[in-house]
Amino acid sequence: KMDPSSSSRARRRVHSLSEQLIPSSMTSSARRRQHFQDVRARESQMPPPSSSSLTTSSEARISTTHAIIERNDALFWKNKEKFTVAVLGAAGGIGQTLSLLLKQSPRIKALRLYDIAPITPGVAVDLSHINTESEVTGYAGPDQLRDALVGCDLVIIPAGIPRKPGMTRDDLFKINAGIVRDLTVGVAKYCPNAILNIISNPVN
Repeated sequence: KMDPSSSSRARRRVHSLSEQLIPSSMTSSARRRQHFQDVRARESQMPPPSSSSLTTSSEARISTTHAIIERNDALFWKNKEKFTVAVLGAAGGIGQTLSLLLKQSPRIKALRLYDIAPITPGVAVDLSHINTESEVTGYAGPDQLRDALVGCDLVIIPAGIPRKPGMTRDDLFKINAGIVRDLTVGVAKYCPNAILNIISNPVN
């Protein structure tokens, strides 16, 4: 069983990373800050719950958890730091959709799209028309992998082939593992401190 403090830290880290990079389409940073202030005001007016009530009431536990998550969410959004993100495999179906979402994030200052497909710079040009602060650059081919990775804070790898009829998951793994291997060697060489997120099939 996970220690409660470890569980809380893990939840805060996962929540903060996702919210930092993928913004809510319904909530602005200003509204988040205001919500944080509202949560603090409500907390100051409420008496501290007893330990017995928290252990016996699921509603109280859920309410407390939501308040903690909302407060941490607002605190993280007060941080003005922005990040450089690379998507390796950006010309594929998942890569293009993911890049579209990332381009909308106010927490990204530079978005680098890489793929072996020659259309990758064109994908970057299309996304650059979205009116957000991040600068989008496209890179195509192994010769440009270094330029795509240097200085990155986060590298996401959706690169790989889809599963075809008659192909087992083992067959798929053998092919995509080689693709991911070559890309991660580049990550280790050009941006060793970056967070690496592998979502290629069959890892998902």
